[in-house]
Amino acid sequence: MKAVILANMGAPYSEKEMKIFLKRMFNDKAIIYAPFGVRKVVSTLISNVRYKSSWKKYELIGGSPLYASMDKTAQELGTVLGSEYRVLCAYSYSAPFIADVYKQIFDEGIREVTVIPMYPQASYSTTGSLISDTEKIRKKFPELKIEFIDDYFEHPLFIEFWTKNIAQKINAELYEKPYLLFSAHAIPESFIKRGDLYAQKMERSAGLIADALALPYAVSYQSKIGPIAWTKPYTAQYLRILRSEGVDQVVVVPLSFINENLETRYDLDTEIIPEARKISGFKDICRVNIPESDATLVKMFKEFI
Repeated sequence: MKAVILANMGAPYSEKEMKIFLKRMFNDKAIIYAPFGVRKVVSTLISNVRYKSSWKKYELIGGSPLYASMDKTAQELGTVLGSEYRVLCAYSYSAPFIADVYKQIFDEGIREVTVIPMYPQASYSTTGSLISDTEKIRKKFPELKIEFIDDYFEHPLFIEFWTKNIAQKINAELYEKPYLLFSAHAIPESFIKRGDLYAQKMERSAGLIADALALPYAVSYQSKIGPIAWTKPYTAQYLRILRSEGVDQVVVVPLSFINENLETRYDLDTEIIPEARKISGFKDICRVNIPESDATLVKMFKEFI
């Protein structure tokens, strides 16, 4: 028996859990690159100040869609892999936690595991956190043979996944030759200065997808937090620029995600795109929804294993 872990950040289940979730996240050195004492103060402050407003966003979208998507993907991957594999989901900031799932695998007598992050374009703040957790587990359970998939931002099946879903959306909306705006989760610019290649990977993914569809495109960033500098241009501002330049058909592609989540259902669907219609004057603007599970992605994950 071998194991596969599909790993993600997770999401809160309640307002109380929201506060704990935020504290765990911002106490992670991968998120706040600072000494433990600084992270402890910052994470406590952020969690106390933001948890009520953050939870209201989850309530507005009916709770996080992340778990259903992860579970369905795990179930479908398990089906194609067969009975020799056990596929589990694990999360960095909510249960079941990464460390607990590793221990569960070890206690069940499994000694070979493949870890697949749900982050197509690796970053210090996402995949980096999982790598750190995995290194701790390697020291604790040296008998475990762990294969870690770093990222897959230019894998042909990842490009096919987006190409297929974008084309279906364009056809459904009866658009002719829309502009593709690939919206990715922003990361602090300080990460880029430290050598994080996230933005370069995003550009590579977007270019391959747009070339396959023969459509004009740009990459923008969303969901920044706090006053520090984050990767630009910001999606909401770039949409205004596009409209001022005469672009009238835009398809927004949430390129950094392969599961629906707060950043797609709230940030894009509730704030950014409605604002683009109201303030910028777009009539033809839509977002590509991420399937709850997708056979193309499952096929890619099987290839990794």
